[in-house]
Amino acid sequence: MKPRYLTKGRFKLGLECPTKLFYTKNTEYADQGQSDPFMQALAKGGYQLGEMAKYKYCDDPKGFDITVETLDEEEALRITQEKLKSNPNVVIAEGAFRYNNLFIRADIVVRDGHVIKLIEVKSKSIKNGDEFFDKNGNPLAKWSPYLYDIAFQTYVMQKALPNFEIIPYLLLVNKDAVASRDGLNQLFKVKKDDKGRTEVVVSDGLTSAQIGNFDLLREVPMGEIVQRLHALPVPNSNVPAEFATLERFIEWSANLYVNQDRHWSKPDLGVCKKCTFVNSDALADKKCGFTECWSNHQWNVVGQVSAEQLKETKVTDLWLGLGGSGKKVMEQNVPFVSLLEPELLRPNNEKIEPGRLGMTPFERRGFQIEANRQKTGDYIFWKDDFEAKKHEWKYPLNMIDFETSVVALPYFKGMAPYETVAFQFSHHIMHADGRVEHHNDFISYEAGEYPNLAFVRALKASLESNGGTIFRYATHENTVLNKIKRDIAVLQPDDQDELLDFLDEITEEEIDKKVKRRGARNMVDMADLVRKVYYSPHAGGSNSIKRILPAIIDDCPMVAERFAQPDLYGKGKAYSSRNFDSHVWIQDDKKRDPYKTLLPLTSFEGISDEELFDDLGEVADGTAAMTAYNKLQWSFIGESERLALRDALLQYCELDTLAMVMLMQGLMALENRVGYDG
Repeated sequence: MKPRYLTKGRFKLGLECPTKLFYTKNTEYADQGQSDPFMQALAKGGYQLGEMAKYKYCDDPKGFDITVETLDEEEALRITQEKLKSNPNVVIAEGAFRYNNLFIRADIVVRDGHVIKLIEVKSKSIKNGDEFFDKNGNPLAKWSPYLYDIAFQTYVMQKALPNFEIIPYLLLVNKDAVASRDGLNQLFKVKKDDKGRTEVVVSDGLTSAQIGNFDLLREVPMGEIVQRLHALPVPNSNVPAEFATLERFIEWSANLYVNQDRHWSKPDLGVCKKCTFVNSDALADKKCGFTECWSNHQWNVVGQVSAEQLKETKVTDLWLGLGGSGKKVMEQNVPFVSLLEPELLRPNNEKIEPGRLGMTPFERRGFQIEANRQKTGDYIFWKDDFEAKKHEWKYPLNMIDFETSVVALPYFKGMAPYETVAFQFSHHIMHADGRVEHHNDFISYEAGEYPNLAFVRALKASLESNGGTIFRYATHENTVLNKIKRDIAVLQPDDQDELLDFLDEITEEEIDKKVKRRGARNMVDMADLVRKVYYSPHAGGSNSIKRILPAIIDDCPMVAERFAQPDLYGKGKAYSSRNFDSHVWIQDDKKRDPYKTLLPLTSFEGISDEELFDDLGEVADGTAAMTAYNKLQWSFIGESERLALRDALLQYCELDTLAMVMLMQGLMALENRVGYDG
């Protein structure tokens, strides 16, 4: 029987929630953790960074065969020991180390006599002045997982190699550096092997000299920090006091995992909301860890609850944006939104501006609670406030949406890690006479192009075609354009003054805590508008346009009827399109969700390598779009695949601005409803 080891991944799970140690790697329980596309995208960035890191410590990692490739634990231990003994000066990647029932695979170890550098590679960025601890001496939440990760590894390795001095380091992404060459990211291409596992493909003969300098990677010593963590209690109140020191916690966690014991943790809104041990239709034959935890807990009002009862809307679904307090929610100790007392959620020192329009975040949460109490699907719409806002707008109405990419290893020389690359936009126009046109779009899809300047020039030309109000959904577009202002200041193109004036005109920016710059044609945030005037139980606690769009389709039959027409939308049709010959957006077999009508990539003409795109399916969200763009930068993609990806991205982004049109039409047609009847 294969031994059960507490690895660094399982150790971190236990640090988040000790109960997870019972569910993880337990085949009886559902685990959604491996199906999160955003996490997969992050992981792929980590793979590339990890591969580059090898070249920082070894001139030719492939030639010197420094990586322990095997996944078999015993074989990995044997190979690692052989490499350690073969040379007093050796570099090993993915080396395996074991102490009792603790097991780690170290990213990189560098032996220099009796001293071993233990290097954990992270795609987390760091800049000058960053601190790891708060003013009370506790690890900052954003750094805590990384600090405890290296502390766990240091503990295991020191126990496994007692005759060596172990010196731990984090190797992080240096935000204060810039790439010294173009195409750095594409030296390390991510693909799947014949077993479906992610791997990084590196060209034969690549050496560290070809990479250039390694300023993008910052080596941070962790020895003193690890010692500090040993002197502090672990940051989880569910851990019994006798196991709260780091060493005791490691031993306790290992015993829980190895013996498959379950330690019940008290429900926590932040942790439970992100729990991956949740059942779904796709995993209907599996048990649900989340349900078992919440069924075991003793709640106020209802005591213990059954799995059937937990199908009711839970407090994890309550919208908590703009000052909502998860702590205040959990202090009420009730499992369902319908049981919450809204007044107990009122913000401390709530300030309401005189003459404000729209519902406050506190009022919006109250509507969600009341809708769950009354079991109603009726919307709330403050029409008078909406009309007051509408009077500020000027036709035609311009709907814009951007697609962007951020990567740890920059594509282009002079770029810093995680800089925003704006590669695409879509622009729909609503005219005063009811006409709708997909006016323009832009996409950069050729490998090696730095698109930001071309992007903003195209956007300027498109929006200056009229003087109407511009709409975005949420803050992303405003953030991107302010970032591009900094690009322009650095690159200093001939038209920099015109570009900067344009960007200042359509954006807003906080100068300091008291002063905010707003352009004369500042974009209107449609998400903010929705939050203030429209609440729909169909969207639950979400204000994402992916949830608000189906809600407005349910609440406003006119929108559904209009976009179910077969001859409404397409090239040369009443609602013009740039990328669809003809398309019906509301289809019953697609659950009346326009995003579900987008075609999978393999349906596009020119796709010859379906395996290349099997992690995308259809380009139907921002993560998939970012991944698609990253693949466009890969030199080994054929022209047919490149064009198919371009076409899929154009269709997806077009729908994003059309969704804003649908939403605006729906809001304009809704009837007034200011509250629920008592």
